[in-house]
Amino acid sequence: MGDGGAMPETLAIFSDIHANLPALRAVLADMEGQGITGRFCLGDVVGYGGSPAACLELLRDEGIPCLKGNHDAAVTHGNEAGGVIKRMWDWTEKQLDADQRNWLAERPLVFEEPAFQAVHAMLPMPENWNYVLNASDADLHFEFQTRPLCFIGHTHWPAFWLEGEGGSLDTRITQKVSPHRKQLANVGSVGQPRDGDSRACYVIYDEASGEVQWRRVSYDIASAQRAIEEAGLPVFFAERLAMGK
Repeated sequence: MGDGGAMPETLAIFSDIHANLPALRAVLADMEGQGITGRFCLGDVVGYGGSPAACLELLRDEGIPCLKGNHDAAVTHGNEAGGVIKRMWDWTEKQLDADQRNWLAERPLVFEEPAFQAVHAMLPMPENWNYVLNASDADLHFEFQTRPLCFIGHTHWPAFWLEGEGGSLDTRITQKVSPHRKQLANVGSVGQPRDGDSRACYVIYDEASGEVQWRRVSYDIASAQRAIEEAGLPVFFAERLAMGK
């Protein structure tokens, strides 16, 4: 984790894997050629997908710091959902042993690094799992953000909010972080993008230059779909991967 006297790093920050092992493997492989010196996961390791235990173990094997997401909480602290969501969470919980469930349960809710903060959902109460969907949501978040830059996930939609602006800036281009204004970057989703682009998404943050870049990575969607179907989970969870929705 961060050290106040550490040299600037090139960081990969990603979120919302959702038990999609082919997508996770693809983004980790992509990072190898990007000069990455540190990696952070913002949560929702499990849920929806067919490979929850394998994704969890890959993160543990790689020693990647990870936050707790709402799906991670649901399968470790209990849930009151109904219908297909409860069925999916109950199935996911059964795929994890006690040690794996404890690991998820013990994940922190916020990263406090020298150069940035990170949370799965939204400040100031990350355990409420509120969404940043528009400028008003971002403005509320900014009231409790204590660093110039904060990273989030949860919506599965890449975005970049600048304090005082009226909307999200273009994430198809590299954004430059200003030390004088608060910025909020949604890193998108590795395992279940919902912005119409089916490719896995993550962010590279260059601390030295202050640049935030979104990367899209193709992966074996058919393999991820088969894992969902073989698990007996709702077919829509598989179909939506190809649509990016």
